[in-house]
Amino acid sequence: MMFFKEINNTKVIYQQVESPVFAISICLKCGSRNEKRGEYGLTHFFEHMVFKGTEKRSGLDISIEIEGLGGEIDAYTTRDNLCFTCKVPFKHYSKAMDILFDMVLNPVFKEKDIETEKDVVKEELRMAKENHEDSGDEAFMSLIFNEKELGRSVLGDEKSIDSFKRKQLLDYRKTRVTSNNLIVSGAGSVDEVAFFKEIDGYLSDLKSDGCVPSKEKQKFRFFDKKVKRDGMDGVNLYLAFETFPALNEKRFALSILNAVLGYGMSSGLFEKVREELGLAYSVSSFPVFYRNEGMLYIYASTSKGKEEHLKDVVLKECFRLGESMTEDEFIRGKNQVIGSLSLGLETVLSRAIFNTKNALVYGVPVDFSDMVNDIEKVEFSDVKELSKNILRDDNFSVLLYGNV
Repeated sequence: MMFFKEINNTKVIYQQVESPVFAISICLKCGSRNEKRGEYGLTHFFEHMVFKGTEKRSGLDISIEIEGLGGEIDAYTTRDNLCFTCKVPFKHYSKAMDILFDMVLNPVFKEKDIETEKDVVKEELRMAKENHEDSGDEAFMSLIFNEKELGRSVLGDEKSIDSFKRKQLLDYRKTRVTSNNLIVSGAGSVDEVAFFKEIDGYLSDLKSDGCVPSKEKQKFRFFDKKVKRDGMDGVNLYLAFETFPALNEKRFALSILNAVLGYGMSSGLFEKVREELGLAYSVSSFPVFYRNEGMLYIYASTSKGKEEHLKDVVLKECFRLGESMTEDEFIRGKNQVIGSLSLGLETVLSRAIFNTKNALVYGVPVDFSDMVNDIEKVEFSDVKELSKNILRDDNFSVLLYGNV
């Protein structure tokens, strides 16, 4: 059963399910795309610093308390959002909420911790740069959204990381951790009255005049480029077709299109690229939905000398899909989307995150059965038409990255 309330301008969702586990997700609506000059990477750095302690708890205390309950705590930063999650055995739900909200609402940002964590984040940045797939993706995004917020790394760069001061973190907390910028979602077998009562205690005094997500649509740039990367033997292919943002009525048709094109071993790209031609070990596609933008993203990797053939084959499969797709493929793709959505809700934590993400997109929680009904309504003709409208030779960007 789903429950939904607004508490001091914060959307709060609770899904009651029989489980020995309780999970909670707290998300900030503003992510790295809302950073100003001099703040690049600050959202991700704030994510790290929240774990370093509050007035009540040191960073070690936080770890000891959560793990001493048998629980797990985590966080992630995206271009659109910053989210914190926690899951614990059911009987410890109240303690877990106290720890998580204390972390998010009351971090103290000690100078010594700030300097230490700068080195930690720079190590994370180094690892990302040395990962050929990740560094290629960053290069691809920087070319698509050139000189715009979506084109910047969520991690920032060494210069920006070194520049961060305690005052910036305090200002960030003041403007980002506000009731209008939060969405909270819980799931488990806790009584809903008790859940909302506890949440009210954490949110009732929060200020409500913080960050408002930008509505600016950032321009998608079209190109066909090669970028040499030293140290790589092979070549990575990154390909993206411009689509539409998360809140679009065609998003489910795009998910079905993606299933037919490049999701799984039965997809057209996998069968053609790997099974028939042996051009790559793996090839896949997935839709990317941002708040104001979107793309259908394709990735594959191959050996030097095969990259042009790989690119030509992938593009040909994309361009022909609008005509070649069969109704059997469409039905299978629709079942895959529904099945994947179902399997993604196996855990209590996945349900909490699912409800948070839906509230971020739609403004209100969406029941799983309603979402399945919307997917079922998609017609074969809808997906074929969408294929023709999106998978066009004037609507894509492609990067060959590596030993080129």
